[in-house]
Amino acid sequence: MAAEASKRTLVYLRKSSSNDDPVAAHFTRSVLDYFGFPDNEGWLSAELKDNKLLISDGDCKARVKIRRPPFCPIRNLTEREITRLPDDILNRGVDTGAAVILQTGDNKILLTRRASHLRTFPGIWVPPGGHIEENETIVEAGIRELREETGITLNQSDCVDSHLQVLALWESTFPPKLSLGLPKRHHIVVYILAKLLPSITSEELQKQIALDPAEVGASAWLDRQMIEAITSTSGGNQPYGKENKNKTVPEKMKAILITEDKEQILTDLPTAPLLETSSDAVDLERVSTGTKFVLEEWLKLT
Repeated sequence: MAAEASKRTLVYLRKSSSNDDPVAAHFTRSVLDYFGFPDNEGWLSAELKDNKLLISDGDCKARVKIRRPPFCPIRNLTEREITRLPDDILNRGVDTGAAVILQTGDNKILLTRRASHLRTFPGIWVPPGGHIEENETIVEAGIRELREETGITLNQSDCVDSHLQVLALWESTFPPKLSLGLPKRHHIVVYILAKLLPSITSEELQKQIALDPAEVGASAWLDRQMIEAITSTSGGNQPYGKENKNKTVPEKMKAILITEDKEQILTDLPTAPLLETSSDAVDLERVSTGTKFVLEEWLKLT
């Protein structure tokens, strides 16, 4: 859901070498750059406190991987381009989002295709997620967004050890490339892993799904083979092929689709867009780069 619908949860930063209070993350500076990471990833801790996402390089045990794309617009902004940003964008800070990697008892992951009319990332495949409301925890926000977008009601007791864990952080910008326009949104997405009990399968959860047409255009359960195929694709313009890492990827997948009449139907959708590697169009149907990253992290755990 749109963060503008409620009070925004902004990102604040603190270095362990400093005794100063946390500082608000600036829209035009990459969080990774702030902490001095020379490449496109690092390890940082994140906690929600006083309706702020506090990101720090302290507490080694709580650190998780954070990544940005190599083509990150924020990192590549020139001074001239910064002067062209309107004041409301320049001074808006960095927003926070929460997304749920829902792992079923039969080892499948739920992805949703964002509605085509959305202002940011229309038609892109992502995990269910959205903004964090005032006084929510990250887990509460993820569970609420999952319910609102898909109709699935998740309780912490449904998870192994009744626990949801922060899996990774992603630094996101929209549009995703400077070639598509100057940045309008800058987020840190907190990905939460909800590993469900063995008895809670995708078949059972499929019965609960009631997609919100205002937010979601389709949903599908992906098995490990499909996820491995998705994460093996890179940022070039490589053509889609049926063979991927010596495994045959089906041309079709079962999915729930919202029709033009806003009806929900079970149908077959092509898998080719999930393996699309180009992001040279804002509305090109594909799996988001951040989603590919977090699915890579998920594969390492399974």
